[in-house]
Amino acid sequence: MINVLIVDDEPFIRQGLLLLIDWNALGFQVCGQASNGVQALECIRTMKPDLVISDIKMPEMDGMQLAKIIYEQYGGEMKMVLLSGFYEFEYAKQAIKYQVNDYILKPIVKDELLQVLEAFRKAFMERTEEKRHQEKQEQIVMAQQVQSILLGTADEDTLASIQAAYGDVTKYRCLMIETETEREQLQTDGSLLVEAHMNRNHAGYVLKSFTGEKNRVLHVVTDLLLKREASSLEQYVTRLYTELSQIQGAAIAIYVGKEVDKLEELHESYYSCGKIKSLRFFSAYGPIYYFEHMDTSVFTNQPAGREKQLFDGLIQAIEEQRIEDIRGHAQAVFQFFLEQRIEPGIVGIHLHYLAYTLLGLVNREDTDLNSDEEWMQSTFLQENYAMLSMEENIENLCNFSYICAEKLKERQKWNAMGVLARVEAYIHEHYMENISLKLLGEHFFMNSAYLGQIFKKHYGVSFSDYLNQVRIDEAIRLLRRTDYRVYEIATKVGYRDSDYFINRFEKIKGETPAQYRKRAQTMHNPGSSSCTP
Repeated sequence: MINVLIVDDEPFIRQGLLLLIDWNALGFQVCGQASNGVQALECIRTMKPDLVISDIKMPEMDGMQLAKIIYEQYGGEMKMVLLSGFYEFEYAKQAIKYQVNDYILKPIVKDELLQVLEAFRKAFMERTEEKRHQEKQEQIVMAQQVQSILLGTADEDTLASIQAAYGDVTKYRCLMIETETEREQLQTDGSLLVEAHMNRNHAGYVLKSFTGEKNRVLHVVTDLLLKREASSLEQYVTRLYTELSQIQGAAIAIYVGKEVDKLEELHESYYSCGKIKSLRFFSAYGPIYYFEHMDTSVFTNQPAGREKQLFDGLIQAIEEQRIEDIRGHAQAVFQFFLEQRIEPGIVGIHLHYLAYTLLGLVNREDTDLNSDEEWMQSTFLQENYAMLSMEENIENLCNFSYICAEKLKERQKWNAMGVLARVEAYIHEHYMENISLKLLGEHFFMNSAYLGQIFKKHYGVSFSDYLNQVRIDEAIRLLRRTDYRVYEIATKVGYRDSDYFINRFEKIKGETPAQYRKRAQTMHNPGSSSCTP
């Protein structure tokens, strides 16, 4: 439901608005009423309405003052419709300044109000969907960034971005939480229950396993988190184990990685969880396993960083469609694993990360990386790397890379055309607003410079020229069919400066708007200029 606040100093107007239409049937609910702007602000702070319908003339604080405060404090998150007993251009001009959605004259006509509400509902649902999509995209990006940190392959920009989210943290640990059951469906269901519970009840980053295990969830614990929880590490993990054991029937195991002092060292904590798990059968205790309690001397530290360069080389070859170079990059990856004597479990982690990075690259416009069943059945994703020879692993990686390169080529071609169609529709719907390539790039998740290039290539003109043409075409329609003044038409088609509008119009049409209107009227009524004797 869309929450609406009604603001008017006349009680019968407020009551009339309540009874005039069936709010619930339209998808709205009136969450509150106020008799002036001061009361409205109190309601806004507690109720957070999506839409405020307010009279202009009110005591203490009028509707225009209220619109100004809503614009300054809530920006685009809260919308407003103004009511007035008479039309004044100054009011309309201020309403535009404060991004008021609509301006309705009293007495209120039911059909007009319904039309305004329906337009708002449509725009609200579109904004909600866009926001949801953007949040999901941000979650995907965040997950990929945390993955790269856990694998020790993050660049400086990624580290800086995640560090900003963590703030003044000085100690980090990775926890690996696993549901222990042989039944695959119970593994999946168990990890989903664990993830949902963690997100609801615990701060700190929670991440699904990105290496193919359906029974695993990762959790990053920091010193600030433990401070907020007023718990020691042991108390926190024990409480977490108790909670998770109660929400499902399957057994739970928690592997607590080693403590590190820097975010860029978090991959060491993540790798230590795998080491703990490989040693658990030599331990006499459980089901919570701490790195500090295990004898890990049988392992040697493996170098980090080189694998990222090798992965990046392969990914770049795929992006640039250098098919002939793919096999050489794949061979270099496995040669590195061989030379460093990296254990099979860690090799599997690296290769799963590489596989899902490639899937993410090709499916960048999609939110579901598992949508292509053919890919998910790929030999490269399904095989146990430890059971194959190096030559077989290289062959599987090459074949998977070739598929990625081909699909990326198809997807890039399809995406460019699909995005351009949506951009064109957006321009024709929002030409009256302050739109730019930067805004369109953010809206459609594309680099603005690249969008400008493919736009000009497809349409033969630059984005700004295309936008100006759309605006001038609409101005021509208004000049021919309405009595709006030139400065009013300039505002309606998206120009804030009427002089600039006149200059653009004259440059495109070879005459000023006034001259065009006069000529158009003369052509429509050729005898209108003659005098009767």
